[in-house]
Amino acid sequence: MEFTPAEAQEWIVGTELAASARVELVDIDSGHWPMITRPVELADVLAEVADR
Repeated sequence: MEFTPAEAQEWIVGTELAASARVELVDIDSGHWPMITRPVELADVLAEVADR
């Protein structure tokens, strides 16, 4: 099952994740396994987060 970032954001607001101080959703058009289908894009996102 795939869902949009907007749908995921709605779910976060209604659950215990809403208490998290820092939640950011990143949409990578990759299907279920971004590490297989979009490894460079995933690595870029992870590197950006690690640099924060």
